[in-house]
Amino acid sequence: MKGRGPVSLEQDLIDRSAPNFGALLDRQADAHPDRVALLVPHGADDQVNIWTPITFAQFRRQAHDMAAGLLGLGLGREQRVAIISGTRTEWIIADMGISCAGGATTTVYPNTSPEETAYILTDSDSRIVFVDTAAQVDKIVSRTELADQIQQIVTFAGTDERTGADVHTLDPRVLTMAELIASGRRLLADDPQLVRRMIDSIRPIDLATLIYTSGTTGTPKGVEIEHGSWTYMGAAWEYKDFIGPDDLHLLWLPLSHAFGKCLLAICIQIGVAQAVEGRIPRLVRSIGEVRPTVMCGVPRIFEKIRAGVMTAAPQGRLTTRISHWAFAVGRDSRPYRLSGSRMPLALAARYRIADALVFATLKRKLGGVRFMISGGAKLSPQVQEWFYSAGIPIVEGYGATELCAVAFFSEPSTIRFGTVGPVCPG
Repeated sequence: MKGRGPVSLEQDLIDRSAPNFGALLDRQADAHPDRVALLVPHGADDQVNIWTPITFAQFRRQAHDMAAGLLGLGLGREQRVAIISGTRTEWIIADMGISCAGGATTTVYPNTSPEETAYILTDSDSRIVFVDTAAQVDKIVSRTELADQIQQIVTFAGTDERTGADVHTLDPRVLTMAELIASGRRLLADDPQLVRRMIDSIRPIDLATLIYTSGTTGTPKGVEIEHGSWTYMGAAWEYKDFIGPDDLHLLWLPLSHAFGKCLLAICIQIGVAQAVEGRIPRLVRSIGEVRPTVMCGVPRIFEKIRAGVMTAAPQGRLTTRISHWAFAVGRDSRPYRLSGSRMPLALAARYRIADALVFATLKRKLGGVRFMISGGAKLSPQVQEWFYSAGIPIVEGYGATELCAVAFFSEPSTIRFGTVGPVCPG
């Protein structure tokens, strides 16, 4: 690839890209059916969770069952289907099912007000809505302007989390995700090629997602993102070659945001397993259970992790002095490590001691992560330098929803504090 100009690289990456989101999953499931795609937590917040693996073959099977169920509901090409939910495995499977059925996902943050939710659903002309709680059903049922428009409400759970009652009692339009998948399986039993025909017909320029951003004035604006934009991001990050199929990514970012959806495309393209954790208060504990090698986030999360580690550190005059000494050594080591130069022998010896006494504990708390990625806002240089001193790089990127999330990115091997790095390939 050396010597190629940006136009030829862009075309090469376009040629490498899957034609649509469903075909992207097909490639990985065909090549590595038993490779783990998702890890799903089971257990209470205050207990050790069990993380159940879902392989790429299982991921595809569930997505195709979902797609068939949606086609059975009469979903049309590029017709919008909304998802009002926090980050969870069901969100991912629903979104992929929508894509495989030729529909387009409308993303809605779970904390969006009933008024703004109604506006987004009306503006997007969404006819089917997936929700994660019965409280989200109430947002729809309470809006008279949605009475005729919303034809089906699909709940991830079968009971009302507030009362334990059956969700079907909330509204006649309610259907559970399990029921939709079961109906899809019956349709595929009669017509095994139903979803395959649809995937093969979806073009890169077909609408995949409507992401509503607040903008700076007025009502939320819906950004249209095509299938080819998502799959291009997967090909571009695979070309960069700093994340591989042996990595494990902890996904907690809102999937209603372009950055979260972009990470799905990247990890499916490369074959990276993703542990899905939407419970922010439990994030640090889940990191210790899952032991991810890569984690993406926004600045406030890295600030929270730093504060949590510092608060949890043993208190005492001696331990405090050792910690301060270790981070001073880490600060002195940064110029050499950033430039790839060899540290002076004395400094190298002090850094090894600092690592053994302090930094190794921090790394264990973070599960042995290789590096972390920050986006969404400017990261404090102090936070970035603090982690780097301990041998944990945080790299920054920049993008916009209209650019399919990532436009600039700084790699772990070429990190420069306070910068978002060079433009992404192509």
